[in-house]
Amino acid sequence: MLLHIFVIGFCLNISVSGQGLLPNGDPFFCVPPGICPDSGGIDPRIMTPTGTNTPGLATCPVGRVPCYAQGSMSNCGLRLVRVPNAPDGEAPYGAYPWQAFMAGPSGNFIGSGSLLSPYHVLTATHKVLQYVANPSQLTVIMGVNDPARINATNPRSRAAQIFIFNATTYNNSTLKNDIAIVRLATPISLIGQTSVNTICLPAATSNATTYMRPQRCLVSGWGQTQPTLTAVPTRLKQVALTTTDIATCARGFAGIVNTAVYLDQTGGQLCAGGEAQKDACFQDGGAPLTCGAGTVSSRYVVAGIVIWGKSCGQPGVFGVYTNVPFYYRWIVQVITQRIT
Repeated sequence: MLLHIFVIGFCLNISVSGQGLLPNGDPFFCVPPGICPDSGGIDPRIMTPTGTNTPGLATCPVGRVPCYAQGSMSNCGLRLVRVPNAPDGEAPYGAYPWQAFMAGPSGNFIGSGSLLSPYHVLTATHKVLQYVANPSQLTVIMGVNDPARINATNPRSRAAQIFIFNATTYNNSTLKNDIAIVRLATPISLIGQTSVNTICLPAATSNATTYMRPQRCLVSGWGQTQPTLTAVPTRLKQVALTTTDIATCARGFAGIVNTAVYLDQTGGQLCAGGEAQKDACFQDGGAPLTCGAGTVSSRYVVAGIVIWGKSCGQPGVFGVYTNVPFYYRWIVQVITQRIT
């Protein structure tokens, strides 16, 4: 999509027919009024005395208004309620307002995702592949903590389209390039919510190794607590994990998994965990691995997507995640496509 930046009457605008990018590279979205909160900024009108343009707001088609759900003008990655510093275990209400509960045609839980914009959910391909031909069978529900208490007040939308990275080469047996974006038929409202918000994408300057360096991050999901036949979905849970690189991860799988086949050595995966009883588990696929202090100055960022492991919570054995920064360009390309 080509963006044309122009100045008319000293008013800087970005004129596009749908979604797009601001001059600083942040994505913006065009949504019906009443979906996104105000950016909290100003509407620029005048160029500065030095001749440099002040940050412009996007111009959307008639009937739609700009929505800043990513980047510095947004509230992405922020918790909207005060959340106690809870230990590993059940997640407090509102702790993961970006976590999407994905349901199949009969309302059955099929996996997790992460809300990137009112129209887009980031998830794992293996969770949504069967719905590509009939996306309307997939429903995304937000604001879920206890699945037993989902009701009409939970914002929701059916899928309109499912984007798969390299769909022609994706292999459901190896789970490499296991990343997908669900585009919703109707936007999820971000106004007046205490348990619904977008998660920040990694910075455009991040790269495949950004989250491979050891750092403490969080994984959350509705999956099993043990590799047993425990019924799912459970209440939303959380656990703090340390990320690591693929080489360390491979050593943990030695003698257990053929890492030459199942681990992506090109940068498309990262690993986390390796501690006893601290891990994502079965049915957590598509869930976000989020990193950051979660404060106004340091928001949460989606660094990874839960894809596979070997058993759950075994010491020295890591969980494997899609490495989100590796796919940053593709993600932005998809979420800035025009929505009619």
